[in-house]
Amino acid sequence: MSFQAQMNKNLKPGHLLIAEDIVAYKKKTLRIEMILNIGLIAVEYLLYILSFLLLFHYKVATDYGAIDWRNLIDSLQQIPVTAEYALLLGIIFTIYTGTLYQRGMFKWSRDIKIIDDSFTASKAIAISFLIALGIIFFLKTSIVYSRVLILVLAILMVCCFVLSRLMRYGVLVALRKTRHYNKNVLIIGAGRIGEQIRDNLNANKTSSSRFIGFLDDYKTGKEVLGTIPQIEKLVQKHKIHEIYITIPSERGVINSLIASVRKYDVQIKIIPELFELVTSSVSFDHAFDYPCIEIVRTPLRGINWFMKRSADFILSALGVILIAPLLVFIAVCIKLDSKGPIIIKQKRIGKNGAPFHMLKFRSMVANAEALKASLQTKNEADGPVFKIKNDPRITRVGRFIRKYSLDELPQLFNVLFGQMSLIGPRPPLPNEVEQYSDYQWRRFDVRPGITGLWQVSGRSDLPFEEWVKLDIYYIERWSLSMELKILLKTIPVVLKGEGAY
Repeated sequence: MSFQAQMNKNLKPGHLLIAEDIVAYKKKTLRIEMILNIGLIAVEYLLYILSFLLLFHYKVATDYGAIDWRNLIDSLQQIPVTAEYALLLGIIFTIYTGTLYQRGMFKWSRDIKIIDDSFTASKAIAISFLIALGIIFFLKTSIVYSRVLILVLAILMVCCFVLSRLMRYGVLVALRKTRHYNKNVLIIGAGRIGEQIRDNLNANKTSSSRFIGFLDDYKTGKEVLGTIPQIEKLVQKHKIHEIYITIPSERGVINSLIASVRKYDVQIKIIPELFELVTSSVSFDHAFDYPCIEIVRTPLRGINWFMKRSADFILSALGVILIAPLLVFIAVCIKLDSKGPIIIKQKRIGKNGAPFHMLKFRSMVANAEALKASLQTKNEADGPVFKIKNDPRITRVGRFIRKYSLDELPQLFNVLFGQMSLIGPRPPLPNEVEQYSDYQWRRFDVRPGITGLWQVSGRSDLPFEEWVKLDIYYIERWSLSMELKILLKTIPVVLKGEGAY
């Protein structure tokens, strides 16, 4: 029996009435979304306006008499500069709202990430204020705007945005707990990708999507509701909102499946067949009028690369200046403790496999490399890495500076020279790289770092494969907020001295 014949066999005579029932159910959930979304956006902008009015009252209105809050509109009309400030605020709001809308910040279905969203809003606020001030400058208004008001308003808008995101998060968490509002999700294919989507749906605290089950022609289990030809019956029964298709190679089956459920106004999402390669590092484009997915190495390119490199240069230069006395003190201690150079140059592999000499304070005896061969049997690390917790080659001063990562401070000069970054994958030794697989070579897509996810997630206690996974996760999902998180987490990890040897 053909796929379409099996589909027709599953149809009920009254399927049009059922389709109408599904549409009515979807309309109800969409109505709830729209009301709540408009309400939350209104509250957010009321907070912005209230912040402006309070600043206007204390920094501007006092020169013309106090604002009568009981008769606010008439009171504001009596102040001669109200129109100019209203114009400034209107321009700011227009640009700011357009930027947030373009970034999808007002979408109800958008995952809430407080830190990432706050960075996006901060950039939108900075852009909108700069453009608004530029426009006002060319309009040649007759007043001088309060610089304190403008600066504090920008800061308060960021605070109000964070507060509104927390409110939205709370509303979504509360909605998820109720059965009166759910978006039912069906997954086609109970393989590994389908299971990962299910796990993500169940783990998301703010998503209204509720996993209903799988459809699979070859697998059975308590979560497998049936085979693919039964899809119409299950869409009707469970009032499905979204369908995820994870078997894109079955083109004939998918075409018939889409045609059969299209009448129900179900949202259909197809996971690309190149899922193993197509993670977050993709760019959607057109090639000769055909849609295509371009696989890119990392989001760390273009303006992102420029911002990271600028931050690396400025912060490393400041770091060298500020800790110069500490560098001199450590150098003296190393010289008094044991014979040998103060700073050693280790050959390491950097971006795109290019070798460079990494600078470190010497923490071992002068002939440490010669003794390494005799200690190979005591290696406690897995993979192409050599680590011993109580390495006999480490000096007294070396053990202390290693524990608190002070031996790595000279690497600030590597950052200045552009060979390393403040944050990135751990720079490996050449003999380690010789044992790398193709997958592990992905660590060289960006500059190596002084610290990174590996540093704040266990340091030397991590197995090698975990190092690789953390490095590739960082490379594929790079963002400014991730950089800030790693920097902030590095401080307590280094101070505790855990996992370093």
